[in-house]
Amino acid sequence: MNKDFSVSMSRFFKITTFLLIALLILTGLTMTYNEPRLIPNLIYWGIVLPIITGCYLFSLNKVKVDFKNIYIISKIKTTVIPINKVKNITRKSKSNYLMIIGARGIYGLIGRSLDNYKCNIKDTSKLIAIELKEEKFLISCDHPDEFINTINTLKNVQKTS
Repeated sequence: MNKDFSVSMSRFFKITTFLLIALLILTGLTMTYNEPRLIPNLIYWGIVLPIITGCYLFSLNKVKVDFKNIYIISKIKTTVIPINKVKNITRKSKSNYLMIIGARGIYGLIGRSLDNYKCNIKDTSKLIAIELKEEKFLISCDHPDEFINTINTLKNVQKTS
């Protein structure tokens, strides 16, 4: 069994991403035009471009489930969670999560929350909390209830096998 769960960005994050990137680029272009020295421009673009690129590359692409594992897939990284290690999987209500470290707004919420969840969220109205013994994940996908039912069904099948 292989099942893919799509992930799409909410309207809020689309608008926020567009506005933040536009602001950063316009600021950089204004600075490049008005600043005759090269070093400040290089420093600015050397900070801004990796941030924008990094946020894009680490943002959630899709969530995949097979018989044994959950795969949280970004553009360059895949996190594998064994289904038999999942202690609890629940739907979380829309909340304003405080991030300790990470990006909040560019391509969604990426990083670690104040309550120690590893977050990769593109739509805060479709939150799923996956709790293991040592780690906690907070993700979003387009069909969270179906995702939770699939994981619970697979956990029950593994227990009876």
